[in-house]
Amino acid sequence: MRWQVVDAAAAVAVLAVCGVAAQEAGRPSWWQWLLVCAVSVPVAVRNRWPLPAALVTLTASAAVLACGVIPPYAAPVLCAAVALIQYSVAVGMPPSRSVPMLATGLGGAVALGLLWPAAPLVAMPAVAVPWLVGWVVRHRRHLTERIADERTARAVTEERLRIARDMHDTVAHSLSMIAMKASVARHVAAVRPEESMTALEVIETASREALVEMRRAVGLLRADLDPAMPSGSDEDLRALADRAEQTGIQVELNLVAAAAPPAGVRLVVYRVVQEALTNVIRHAKATGCTVSVEAGADSVTVRVVDNGTAAVAPGGTGHGLRGMRERVAAYGGNVQAGPHPTGGFALSACIPYRPSGQDGQP
Repeated sequence: MRWQVVDAAAAVAVLAVCGVAAQEAGRPSWWQWLLVCAVSVPVAVRNRWPLPAALVTLTASAAVLACGVIPPYAAPVLCAAVALIQYSVAVGMPPSRSVPMLATGLGGAVALGLLWPAAPLVAMPAVAVPWLVGWVVRHRRHLTERIADERTARAVTEERLRIARDMHDTVAHSLSMIAMKASVARHVAAVRPEESMTALEVIETASREALVEMRRAVGLLRADLDPAMPSGSDEDLRALADRAEQTGIQVELNLVAAAAPPAGVRLVVYRVVQEALTNVIRHAKATGCTVSVEAGADSVTVRVVDNGTAAVAPGGTGHGLRGMRERVAAYGGNVQAGPHPTGGFALSACIPYRPSGQDGQP
């Protein structure tokens, strides 16, 4: 939201300066005022529609100078508007689409040299330098995302290996005991039923202990890998929202807790919210979103709705959504994702759990 305010203020400033300059150059007609507005208004929407904004501003700037709507000394204001939009084009669009816009801007700067020989000296840097800065910023963002994805992949692999080792260490002994006692019970059931009952009691106790250890390993292992890793607490969710807001997305976080879910469920909720906010930042072209987490007596519901404009296929088939579904499905839950009826994209997840102390739940 704050960047929208800044862009709107910049557009108003360009409009005001160009309007004053146009009046000093003579009484502007309606079509001249239209050109002045075409130069300034796209600045306000440069981040939402960078390519159309760049095309309109470049064309209008050239027309304003060629037609003498404003005096040459006001040309730096036009260059400032072009510079802001060229930066947005380089940051928001892939090189295959931003490079032609760079070439168009440079070509226009050269053409202006036919009217004012000194124009390219001002216009070409105003076009090229912001574009180059934007390209560097975009490249660094993609590099950071790729490094984060690689770290996530390594962490997942290490987690799976750790789970396998932990399962073997904590469950193998109990399963061996169960197998041995079951064999004893089968052999003595007919001749010594009291001994078979004792063996069945041992099997029941060992199986319950094995179930508790298995759930503890699956539910708590991820948090035990690193003490600094998030546990899924309310503070961790607020930290996620704060980091998302640092990228320019306004996040409304609503937390309702009628019960305390197990640690493993809290971690799944954290990962779902994390992935949803990542998708909003990367793909939704949104300015804000609402995150709701409601913990009931036997389930947690997560809902994330953004106001983005990007077209997304109903149901969602990306790798992030697939991983999210796998995490939630491991607890018997489900994930639904698709366009919201009022615009934007909506994601909801329901993760059931058994209250502590029921059916071997630790």
